[in-house]
Amino acid sequence: MGDNRIAVVVADDDPAVREALADLIDSHPDLELVGLAINHEQAVRAAVDHRPQVVIMDVHMPRGDAPDSVRAIRDQVPEARVVALSAHGERETVLNMLAVGASGYLVKGTPAEEILEAIVRAARDQFSMSVELLADCAEPLRRAERASWRFEDLVGNRLEDSYLELLGHAPCGVLVVGPRGRIEYANAHIRHMFGYGSAELRDKRLRDLVPERYRTASEQLIGRVFTAPSAMSGRRRDGSEFPAQFSGGHLQGRQPRGVVFVADLSQLRAAESRFRQLIESSPDAMLIVDTSGRIQAANHRTEALFGYDRDHLIGRAVEALLPDQPLTVSLREWDDSLEEPVGHSMELVGRRSDTKQFPADVSISPLRTEEGLLTVLTVRDITEVQRAQFVLERSLELLEVTDRDRQALLSHLVHAQEAERGRIAADIHDDTIQVITAASLRLQQLRRRLRDPDEQRVMDKLDETLKLSLSRLRQLIFDLRPSSLEHGCLAGALRGLLEQIRTETGITYRLEDRLTAHPPAETMALIYRTAQEALVNVRKHAHAKTVHVQLLGLDDGCLVRIVDDGEGYNPLEVESRPGHLGLSLIQERAQIAGGWCRIESEPGSGTTVEFWVPLGTPADAPLAAPDSPESPDSPEGDPQP
Repeated sequence: MGDNRIAVVVADDDPAVREALADLIDSHPDLELVGLAINHEQAVRAAVDHRPQVVIMDVHMPRGDAPDSVRAIRDQVPEARVVALSAHGERETVLNMLAVGASGYLVKGTPAEEILEAIVRAARDQFSMSVELLADCAEPLRRAERASWRFEDLVGNRLEDSYLELLGHAPCGVLVVGPRGRIEYANAHIRHMFGYGSAELRDKRLRDLVPERYRTASEQLIGRVFTAPSAMSGRRRDGSEFPAQFSGGHLQGRQPRGVVFVADLSQLRAAESRFRQLIESSPDAMLIVDTSGRIQAANHRTEALFGYDRDHLIGRAVEALLPDQPLTVSLREWDDSLEEPVGHSMELVGRRSDTKQFPADVSISPLRTEEGLLTVLTVRDITEVQRAQFVLERSLELLEVTDRDRQALLSHLVHAQEAERGRIAADIHDDTIQVITAASLRLQQLRRRLRDPDEQRVMDKLDETLKLSLSRLRQLIFDLRPSSLEHGCLAGALRGLLEQIRTETGITYRLEDRLTAHPPAETMALIYRTAQEALVNVRKHAHAKTVHVQLLGLDDGCLVRIVDDGEGYNPLEVESRPGHLGLSLIQERAQIAGGWCRIESEPGSGTTVEFWVPLGTPADAPLAAPDSPESPDSPEGDPQP
């Protein structure tokens, strides 16, 4: 190339999008199109042949894998930078592309000017990504204390601005400490927490941020923090102190570095208050028991269920309410030597103040505190559940439905439903989104040629309409085929659904995953769709502020509990309304799977939906899944962006 224009290769398997991108690049005076590719193999070959400065590459193309293609291009053409382009913005895909060295990630529908700007920025070795996508990708940092990422996988042995921006979105304070023990980076939380500016913190040591009484040798202090979370005081710039926890670890790379996470513990009081409110607002009886089995706290539902005044319960042995020996044994299995005690559920017998007994489902959860290990017991009367289960089992016996028949029916129904959803999602992905993306790019090129302000305004409105259409289609694809579910992550799929509901309605959520077994694919899909139906009801009808979703292992199955604090309703009245199928579908799905469902609600008291399905397939009845259309995400399937 004889001038200073930026050489660009375009790789996209959709002809309309590929040609629109090519025309867009040709229209820019500082860019030159030097090659086109329609799959990953051609993208790598075009990069090697033409030595471009930038490759703008569709993530989902046939004949290859996007991360492998980026690695190959970076290895064989080190000066080339890759800007990823996709119809999707799933966190896993974005992080995978960043980890292998992509210089940007754009979602199709991004304005043409931003695509051009991303190409120019990549040629300057700068990063490009939308704030919304970046914020979503910062989510793993909230679990950074438990993460095991290798630092060089993300930053390529250097603290690039783009990845420091990811650290900047962490909800706690983050420090990066260099090989000499000096601070090289501090995010906004640290600066606000300690009252320093960025320049003031650079080259300080960790010991400069704690009071004199903690100031041992800098290396010893860092070693202490990296060994285990350490509760110390932080010292602000003005000399004032605040309770804080420091933790961190070493980062793998050519230069020894470390990351230190700092949490302001003064916020714990507010958290403790919210915890007490949570217990008190629970629809179930909840007790907190110490290691000796003595009751330390109880909510008002405990009073209603057992018939005791809570002041009368404090200090009493829990055996007064739950006299079964297995509970005592279970509590004694936990002690402070256990690093991560795991909660579980038991079916026991509850005893009320009038000595009457009832079957109880008891969830047992560990709770670490400064005073030691406590136990939270959640108790629910399951008399009606057992009665309904008996009726269901009797009905199945009369219908002569065997486990094999039930499992075969479940497998057939779920595979048929998911295959149809996948087909529709693939059609939207491979056809509709591509056409709208190409139309949007053409429209933006046309707008740049207009001079009349009225015509430009009309064109802007058309472009906004196309962007809205793309956004809704992407959401529809997610609803039809959540990527986390495809990767075998039930909790991830539910978290995505809950996050969508939170964004649309403001309903906050808490997702508790205590499911240790891995459900079969068809069972996982059924659990997700059943929970989705219940959560759609919460979104549409409950007028709730919060919803709590639990995934629990129980009796070789999965128990899903969905509790909202909405306005509640009369289940008998609602279920009798013509056309109100949501609740019936929830119950029918659970029953088809060989499980059960319980819905509890009353006006003004919120709603609880529980359903249980078995996780296993009978060992003597192996089932072959019916054939389904090839997944569009398969490398051998139809290409898609």
